[in-house]
Amino acid sequence: MGRVKIIVTLGPSSIEYDVVKRMVKEGASGVRINCAHGDEKSWMEYARIARDVAAELDTVVPLILDTPGPQARSGDFTEFTVNRGDTVVFTLNRDGQGEKNIWLPMKAFYTTVSIGDTLLYGDGELSFRVVDVEDSAVRAVALNSGVAKPRKKVVVEGKEYEASFPGEVDKRVFKFAADVKASFIALSYVKKRRDVEIARDLLAMHGWTPGLIAKIETRSGFINMRDILEVADGLIVARGDLGLHFPLEEIPLIQEQIVREVVKQGKIVIVATEVLESMVNNPRPSRSDVVDLYNSVFNLVDAVLLTNETAIGRYPVEAVKWAKRIIEKAELGLSRSIVNEYRSFIPVRDLLEKYVQGLILLSESIGGVIVDFSRTGRVPTLLSKLRPQTSVYIGVSDKLLAEKLTLRYGLNVIEMSKILPAESDYERGVARLRELLVETGRLKPGDIVIETYARPHINVHEIRISQVM
Repeated sequence: MGRVKIIVTLGPSSIEYDVVKRMVKEGASGVRINCAHGDEKSWMEYARIARDVAAELDTVVPLILDTPGPQARSGDFTEFTVNRGDTVVFTLNRDGQGEKNIWLPMKAFYTTVSIGDTLLYGDGELSFRVVDVEDSAVRAVALNSGVAKPRKKVVVEGKEYEASFPGEVDKRVFKFAADVKASFIALSYVKKRRDVEIARDLLAMHGWTPGLIAKIETRSGFINMRDILEVADGLIVARGDLGLHFPLEEIPLIQEQIVREVVKQGKIVIVATEVLESMVNNPRPSRSDVVDLYNSVFNLVDAVLLTNETAIGRYPVEAVKWAKRIIEKAELGLSRSIVNEYRSFIPVRDLLEKYVQGLILLSESIGGVIVDFSRTGRVPTLLSKLRPQTSVYIGVSDKLLAEKLTLRYGLNVIEMSKILPAESDYERGVARLRELLVETGRLKPGDIVIETYARPHINVHEIRISQVM
């Protein structure tokens, strides 16, 4: 498995148990449910499949719930063809639909839009110029031809909706997250740190503490990125929505800026949208998609998120295979200078951070495999932050912690609660993990093993080097 992880989105193309199982076996490290679609019944079915697959394969598969957030999204209607120059009416009320009407049940849309505004539909495949605005209807002229499909987002170019956060569906997702013990929640359209703080408080009321990943999708989100990152567990570079709020030619630089800041802070950074978009309808990716994924690997992101490719695409399993293949090939070509450049802007302050830095440099100089047992996730997080270029195995005895660590760069996480007594100390945990790695063939005769015993509570950190016989 590559150091950069692959997250798949479940949908109509991947509702079958066997498809999800094959995606995980081919390299998917996490599963996402887009809660902008469906309801608790469909979400539960996806969650059940993901959990059952993880149990059957005896592996760690984080479950990520993606909230709809304060976005304008069209409702259900029969798709229709739009020709350039056609007048289309966006209506607040469902009974206001007509032949060329789109039901858009979000009040903030109608108070935000003005005559002359440009509307971007979906990911920008359709655009409209607003010619008339009423309290519950907006008339717009199509600027290009295409197909208006239901359940698509609508962006007012250059503007952001002043809608309350979280919305009613978001609150339902929070409760559902507690019910299914989700690993992460991806918070859509986060504009400021308070959005994340509110979400965390609401989740605490339900008695659950998943990781919170803020999606950077708007100008406000990007401007407030550092402030948001202080309270979030990571960020998603949502390139699709960013491309509706920024000139497209700026997106690569924005992606790099976000990734660098997140890596510096030691949080999780995920790149999403059109990772292998050409594979929605084709069994092989386009050359440009391959290059784009290469660049994300060279940016040293923690994970890439496949969306349409696995949710509605014709080749979900093949998309995972290709993503894994491209990532592994790109990592072979990753130069030490790129890694060192990233490490150069990461501050190393206290004894534990210096210990981890030395651990990585030692492992890379002698070709050793790092083996660590963790209860808090502190050492694994620091290891991942410095983007290790050797194998790192992490044993944990807590399922949620295992799932939270699994999405981090370079970590191979093994959940050991079934084979390790709860009262086991760090030394016993490392010893049992090493035994397991040998038993399963992940450690082979001749391998150099670097066992790490970090005991932050007494400020003692040890390293033991040995060779598998």
